[in-house]
Amino acid sequence: MLGLLYSVKASVGVAPLPMPIGDAEPELVRVLGPIPELARIWRVLAVPELRRTPRVAAFFDFMVEEVEALRPILTG
Repeated sequence: MLGLLYSVKASVGVAPLPMPIGDAEPELVRVLGPIPELARIWRVLAVPELRRTPRVAAFFDFMVEEVEALRPILTG
């Protein structure tokens, strides 16, 4: 990923970069919108026996809150 970033910053061309990475570089501008084919689906899995244990349930709750808070950054 850093190779793409450095290439774009060196004016080699355009490249699809994760929005948080590209947006952190003030000299770069977006030339394309989000590309649906590059979207990621996030899954957190646990074995059924552990899903309801306090520590795993707490982790799942934490992840739901954090992903919701980060959604604008992750989706642009």
